[in-house]
Parts: sequence; structure tokens; C-alpha cells
Amino acid sequence: MLTGRSLLVHCTANQALRCAPIARRPHGGLVISPQRHDEIGLLATAEYLVRRLGFDGPVLLDAARYAGTNRLPASAPFNPRWLRRQRELGLPVLTDSGYVGGGDEAGLVSILHRTMAVPGAIAALPLHPAWLRDRLHLTKLTGHVRAAGVPVALVLEARGDPFGLAGSVPGLLEILGCGVPVLLLRCDLSALGALCHGAVAAAVGTTAALRHLPPLEAVGGRPPPGPRPPSTIFKPTMSYRRITAIQRAKRSRPDPRLWSCDCPVCDGRDLDWMATLDERGREVPAFEHAAAILFALRDELLGEALPLARAARSWAARCADAAYREKELGWSATPMLRHWRETTPGENPVTVAA
Repeated sequence: MLTGRSLLVHCTANQALRCAPIARRPHGGLVISPQRHDEIGLLATAEYLVRRLGFDGPVLLDAARYAGTNRLPASAPFNPRWLRRQRELGLPVLTDSGYVGGGDEAGLVSILHRTMAVPGAIAALPLHPAWLRDRLHLTKLTGHVRAAGVPVALVLEARGDPFGLAGSVPGLLEILGCGVPVLLLRCDLSALGALCHGAVAAAVGTTAALRHLPPLEAVGGRPPPGPRPPSTIFKPTMSYRRITAIQRAKRSRPDPRLWSCDCPVCDGRDLDWMATLDERGREVPAFEHAAAILFALRDELLGEALPLARAARSWAARCADAAYREKELGWSATPMLRHWRETTPGENPVTVAA
């Protein structure tokens, strides 16, 4: 089902029918998380997509038991019915793992070892950021991943973009060098960087909450504040920006070559056209535009026969150009761009398929 270089749309069950046509393309697909931990509803949605609508692209079901105020720990057992139903639907089997906290090596090993006992399963690894950023943690993580030899799907915790944190990009590249298929879930534009360096698949979320794993607040176990106003991708800076911020920037620099967009959603209009909609009305076109830009960038960076080493160099160059554009517009720098452009492409990217 996953043939490599796959860019997936990560959505909730109630968004899946709208997202399916966007994701139904070569090397596309869906990752679907439950709405309010409704795993039964998620399975029903997946069955409808696959058996009634005939969606034939990859569909991964993310139980997301690692998220929210009642997140489960890594030691929590898998639900046999959850694993069985994915297989019955003909889907890749993604484990319903709990959260791997910083230093929870026993929990990490437990997930990997239990996944080894499920033929063909992918180990979901929802990780505290220390597992990528701290050298000792990373050494243990890569050692256990190599030893288990099973495909892994990483979910990274952070208040914002996890690849905006120092050390996350080099840490990811070390995991990509472990010799096993690696997927990246709940991501934003770094999904493209991961694909350019050998990830089998990477999923970009429809909302900010699905583009990373929000951490719990240190006091009282409360999650961060709720939904933020919709953002979309501004291609010249390769970053998500609030639509109102794009509108303000255009006023200060009204260059039509900079702001017009030829994607199917914008159809040649200036990108700030969405600012004329109310905040709720912006959500759908904001994501549809972002998805169109992401798939176009994926195709530009990763042509069918393009070597990954060349794709990685092209990605780094685009990050450098995007950072320059941000500075030119007077926008705050996106740390992710700097971290990717400072990374030297590896010599032996992983190309195995899940």
C-alpha cells in the first residue's frame, strides 16, 4: 500500500470524506484520527471509504490514544480488535500505542516488542522531544528501532512545529538511517524534508492540532489553548501563515507576482482572497490550498526517478530561499527552515517500502 515518497493527508474522521478526493492521487493517501476518541466511528468511516466509495489509496488509522488529557502511557496494551479490524479492511496495521515519555525506555521497548508479534504491523511511536534532541535518548531509540526491525510511524510532541526545535532534524535523519521503513505523522512542511531524506511516507495535518502532538500543560494537566484561527501555506516562504498576516504583507508590498496563486483552489487569484471569508469559512479553502501546494512541491522535489540525494539538496536550497523571502517581507524567521538548510544530506538514505 505504501510504495515510498507518499504524502498523506492527516485528518479527523469527520473530515475524511472531504479530504479523500484531495488525497486520491499517485503517492497520496490518508491518515485518519478519531473524533473525540471515537474509535468505533473511525472504523466505520474507514469501512465506508474503502468498501462503499472504493478509495484505493493508502489509509492509515491513528487511534491517537497518546493524545489529550487522558493519554495512555506506552506500556498500555494494544487493543486486539483494533489491530484485527484494520487487517480485515485491508489496511496497513498501525498500532494503537500510548505516549512514550522522556526517559520511558521500558515503554519504548514494550511497543516495539509487541509490534514484532503482529505480522506486518507498523509501530506508532508518539515521542517526547528528548528522544530526538538528546544524544543519549537518540542513541537508545535508534538502537532499539534497529534491533526490532519493524516499520515505525513517528509522532513528535511540541507546542508548535517540532522541527523548529534544535536537534530534531538531525535526530530524524539518524532514525531514517536505521534501515527500517519510517513514516512521519502529524507534520507540516517538514513532511517534504522527511520524504526527501528517505521517509516512506509523511502526513500533513488539516489543522494545527494535527500538525504536531500538543503537550500537556505542566500545571494541572491542562492542554494548550483551543483551536487557532486558520492558517495556510505561503509558498514563497514555505511556511504556514495566518491569512490576515498574508493580507497585511500584501498591502505593504503589492507585487502581483508574489501573491497570485495558480493552484486549483485559488485559480489565479491573490492568496488573500480568503480574507474576505469569515473565520470558519476560511478553514476548508485554507487547507485545500495548502494541500495543493504541498503535493505540487512534492512532485517538484521528488520526480518519479529523481535520486533522493538530489532531492535533499534541492529541499535545502528551497529552505534557504524561503528564509530569505521571510526576511525580505519582514516576517519572523521560521526555525524549521534554518534547521533543514543547515543539514548535510546523508549518503545512504533509506528507500525500503512498508
